[in-house]
Amino acid sequence: MSSAVKPETSTAAKPAAKRIRRTAEEARRLILDAAEARLARQGPEGLRLQDIARDVGISHPAILHHFESREGLVRALIGRANRQLRDKLLSALDGDGDGEGSDTAYHIGHVFEALSDRGTARLLSWLLLTGRASDEQMEPNVMREIVDAIQARREDYARQENQPAPDREDTLFIAMLTASAAFGEAIVGRQLAEAAGLDRDGLARFRLWFARMINDHLDTGK
Repeated sequence: MSSAVKPETSTAAKPAAKRIRRTAEEARRLILDAAEARLARQGPEGLRLQDIARDVGISHPAILHHFESREGLVRALIGRANRQLRDKLLSALDGDGDGEGSDTAYHIGHVFEALSDRGTARLLSWLLLTGRASDEQMEPNVMREIVDAIQARREDYARQENQPAPDREDTLFIAMLTASAAFGEAIVGRQLAEAAGLDRDGLARFRLWFARMINDHLDTGK
């Protein structure tokens, strides 16, 4: 009598997927990057923690561990945008760097990128218009810090060139104009451009024109 031979079955356990270990700083950066990407695509309503967690490949509680709440994540996004704005604007008006990086238009393009392309200006405007903005989120000292730093560097340059020191209010107006232009483009710029017959390349040319205008004003030594 023959008996059916049963196929061998492996009892070895399937190896568990290797867990990716990240530092807290790296995890926060990845979460902020994912939140920023959703903000740029979908606006403020796209900042849903479950979706952001899925994009990063982590759990919803992991985001809460790093940011405590959706509001905490929003504060962190705005804080990073404020730092980017400060750094880029200082570079744009100070001419730091070598080669392409020393060109004012190149740096002002980064100011527009930080505020407009990434959706941060829309988020700030949404918080203000809906009454959700707090003093902690807005960080009013950032603009003052930007103006003070730019003014100090402009005064140093004026001394080197034996020119009169520029008026601080002029520096304030330059900083306000640059930030306002980036905010305006973020909120209604594309609609205005389309109404005027400008395409995406036209908007890029506007940024370049704006940067040259600021640069020309700085070159007058006013």
